[in-house]
Amino acid sequence: MKPKILIHTCCAVCGAYLTEIFKENYEPVILFYNPNIYPKEEYEKRKESAVKLAEIYGVEFIEGEYDDKNWAEKIKGLEGEKEGGKRCPVCFEIRLAKTAEGAKRNDIKYFSTTLAASPYKNEKLINEIGQRIAKENDLEFIKIDFADKKDIWDKSRKLAKDFNFYHQNYCGCAYSIWKK
Repeated sequence: MKPKILIHTCCAVCGAYLTEIFKENYEPVILFYNPNIYPKEEYEKRKESAVKLAEIYGVEFIEGEYDDKNWAEKIKGLEGEKEGGKRCPVCFEIRLAKTAEGAKRNDIKYFSTTLAASPYKNEKLINEIGQRIAKENDLEFIKIDFADKKDIWDKSRKLAKDFNFYHQNYCGCAYSIWKK
């Protein structure tokens, strides 16, 4: 029997190929915990695709609380930061800490995130935060070998297109909406 892994999933696009990879050695459980996503309608679209992802791969789906007010309080003062700036590590920390909490609550020793799959995110930073949180909680953070991140991203995007997942055009928070 494979061990369970709780995978923080920011969106189905980033989660598609990684769920396939994790299924090789683990029994994935998808956690959709993204209180940063703005507006609520956008959150619902992404959640709907994450549920569909879980159904397609036959894995359990858990929805975390949409606590956008708490998220906003924790990033207060960082609203003006550019995407990838000082606000993002705080946001990663919030979501990965909640993932570790969920792993412990569900007796799951391993956790990970799809955040690092995006070419727009700093996977080294995400892995450092995940590993620190894992150590603090006596868990194991599983990172993906991103030797060829472009290949992983291309495969994820292809699967997302094949499965007709909703594909957003910004990271999630109100401050990351791309100016057109």
